[in-house]
Amino acid sequence: MRIWRPKIVPPWSLSDLESILADALKVLEKIGVGCTQPRVRNCLAERGYTLSDERVYFPEELVREHLENKRAVFRQSPAEDDQFRLWGCWTGLNYCDPKTQKVRPASSAEASQMARLWDSRGLAGPIPVMPGDVPPALATLTAERIALENSRFLGGSLTVTDPEEVRYLIEMFAAAGRRYHLVEQVGISPLKFDHEGLTTTLCFLGNPDVDVSLTGFIPIAGATCPLDPRGAVVQSVAETLALDVLCSVLEISGGGLSIRVEPFDFQYSFIVFGSPEWCLYRALVFQMNEYLTGERPRYGVFRSVAKTPNAQAACERTASVLWQALLGARQFGAVGQLSVDEVFSPQQAVIDREILNYVKRVIDGLDFTSDTVDSLALIEEGVGEGSFVGVADTVSRFREFYWFPDIFRHWNLGRWQAEGEPSILDEAWTLAQQEIARSTYQLRQEQREEISRIYQKAKKYIENRS
Repeated sequence: MRIWRPKIVPPWSLSDLESILADALKVLEKIGVGCTQPRVRNCLAERGYTLSDERVYFPEELVREHLENKRAVFRQSPAEDDQFRLWGCWTGLNYCDPKTQKVRPASSAEASQMARLWDSRGLAGPIPVMPGDVPPALATLTAERIALENSRFLGGSLTVTDPEEVRYLIEMFAAAGRRYHLVEQVGISPLKFDHEGLTTTLCFLGNPDVDVSLTGFIPIAGATCPLDPRGAVVQSVAETLALDVLCSVLEISGGGLSIRVEPFDFQYSFIVFGSPEWCLYRALVFQMNEYLTGERPRYGVFRSVAKTPNAQAACERTASVLWQALLGARQFGAVGQLSVDEVFSPQQAVIDREILNYVKRVIDGLDFTSDTVDSLALIEEGVGEGSFVGVADTVSRFREFYWFPDIFRHWNLGRWQAEGEPSILDEAWTLAQQEIARSTYQLRQEQREEISRIYQKAKKYIENRS
């Protein structure tokens, strides 16, 4: 079988990649990472890392040893499959109303409905959109309650730094027969660990009732890391290695060896997702990630700064996903997520599936196993019949060759008008509602009552805290 599949060849040589890693190790050894949390500083010092003033310095030989150990673990991991998949998204603070296209805070009922959209897809992670009809201090607590009441797997990971609130969340999840996942984002670019997030993390180390993870740095080119592409990647590698070392020292999950670099818009002072520069940086990030881990990156993201599912969203999301797929990505997150991560749209979540199917067809490429077909005879047959619609080659191959979209239909104008001129956004919302209706998950009544009891206690605590 001979199949041609398009791909992008990344820019750097092996010597370039090793040079970038060497510079990142020098950054850690000479510049270090800001860290003021005393217990964390002591833990790092006990492992041979150097403390001075409010920074921690990482000797090159220790970090190289850590990296080689991690690479060995990656080599033993099962290979990722090549199936295209959609995942979820980070929780948006706003909701794009499917009927009006107005962007506004979601009600708790709408947040519950969107949780059921994700539940119908069998997804885990945070709910798609925050409830906007509760005070901001109660948003995380309420979002987690919505996750528990409306889905099998959703919940956890949302921002919370008050240890007492975390304890209530652990109790709520236990009432539903689940484990709470606490995620603290402790990496602050450039090269700093967050004191508050680390302090909260330390409260739950060794707690058997909660999973604890650290996540980290978001270097933004020209703002929180160099604009220079090589310099940006050097800093990102240094930050990623520092966080992964920290997770190893604290014996918790998180970190990982996955770097990132995001562009910055100097006209509007905003992080940019889905732009041409984002795609170019992404190629560098993918290549460096593969060098660090020995594994080809398989996880990508839908990216756009568009505020609604409009023409800009279609352009940026299709371009960014196709670009990443050409670089090797097969599983895509940030589904339905717009305006970087400020807005969630259920219509966009349906359209994203259509975009991914489009991209998959491109990546599947062309099957040349029929190169032995006599082209002259084939053309002669079609000419004889007056078209190629009924020739054996067409009949046997067209279903596998062509992609048949669900909502990007290839109608001509007359057919579209005859069908009532349907709107893609209307059709996407209809499909989203059908998915939502397929989620029939229900907590047992005693679980619901116990979660409500804990929620009310936590609500009272948070209101008094405020």
